[in-house]
Amino acid sequence: MIEWTALDDEGGYRRLQIEAPWEEIAAEYRDLVARYAASVRLPGFRPGKTPRGVVEQKFHREIIEDLSLRAAQRLGAEAAAQAGVEALGPLEAFEIECDKGQPFRARVRYLPLPEFRVPEPAELGSPDDGTDPRDRISRRLLELAPVELPADLVRQELENDGLGESASDSDAWRAAAERVRLMVILKRIARREGIEVDEKDVNARIAEKALEFGTTRESLREELARGGGLQRLKAMLLAESTLEYLVENQGSTTNERVQP
Repeated sequence: MIEWTALDDEGGYRRLQIEAPWEEIAAEYRDLVARYAASVRLPGFRPGKTPRGVVEQKFHREIIEDLSLRAAQRLGAEAAAQAGVEALGPLEAFEIECDKGQPFRARVRYLPLPEFRVPEPAELGSPDDGTDPRDRISRRLLELAPVELPADLVRQELENDGLGESASDSDAWRAAAERVRLMVILKRIARREGIEVDEKDVNARIAEKALEFGTTRESLREELARGGGLQRLKAMLLAESTLEYLVENQGSTTNERVQP
C-alpha cells in the first residue's frame, strides 16, 4: 500500500512524498534479477544459467538503479491519481531511497493537467481540403482550445527529440508547443469519452518499434521504463486512439453518442 503526503507546490509543480513497503516493489525486483540473469554472461556459467545470487551480488547497483526508476514512475503515478490530480507530463523523482528488503521512499513532482473547455465532436467539422481528416481535426482542436502550457513541459518535449537547446522563439519550440498542446487536449477528451489504452496496445507498439529498430521487445521496454518513456508511449497511443474516435464521430452531439 502506498502512503503519500502532499508537499508545498513549487514553481507550478505539485509535489508528493511517497513511501511503500518492500512488498510493493518486490515483484519488480525479482523481474529485474531474472532479466539480468537471462542476458548477462559471466565466466564459468553458461548464458542464461548464472545463479540468481551471483547476479544479485555482481549487479546489485545496476539492478537497484533500474528498480528505483521503475518504482518511482509507477508509485508516483499511483500516488498522483490518489491525490486526485492528473499529471500533465512525466513525473520527476528525486531523493529516492531504494534497497533490497527496505521500504521505498521518494519525492515526486509533476505539472497538473490544466482546466479548460473541451471541444465537442460536433464542433470539429471543417471543409474537406484534401488533407488527412486527423490533421484537419487537430488544427480545429488547437483553434478551439488555446491551452496555456508551462515552458518546462515544452522543454521536456524538445529534450525527448534531442532539441533541448532550442530557443523559445524558434520553429522547433513552436512545433513542440503545438504538439504538446494537442496531446493535452486529446487527453482531456479521452477522459471525457472513456477512451483508454491497455497493455496489449502498448506491447503491440513496442514489438513494432523493436522490429523497426533492430532490437528486442524486452530491451526496448526496459529502456522506456527507465526514463518515463512508457508513460509517454501510452500518452501517444491514447492520442492516436482519441483522434480516430473523433474522425468517426465528428459532427455528432453528446446526446447522439449516448446509447439507450
